Amino acid sequence: MDRKCAEEGCGRPAAVELHLPWADNRLVCAAHGRVLGREDGVVADPVGDGSSLLENGEDGE
Repeated sequence: MDRKCAEEGCGRPAAVELHLPWADNRLVCAAHGRVLGREDGVVADPVGDGSSLLENGEDGE
């Protein structure tokens, strides 16, 4: 997967798709997905199987 996190200044690979009721969906890294996924109304779905990003601890930097 060559998609990057949509958060400004982050170069990590995208691992989570955030479904935001007030904006377009966006792909973010696991770290941003963990924080942003806690907001009310946000649904966070993993992208792909996640094995290379989450289980191995890769951060893309």
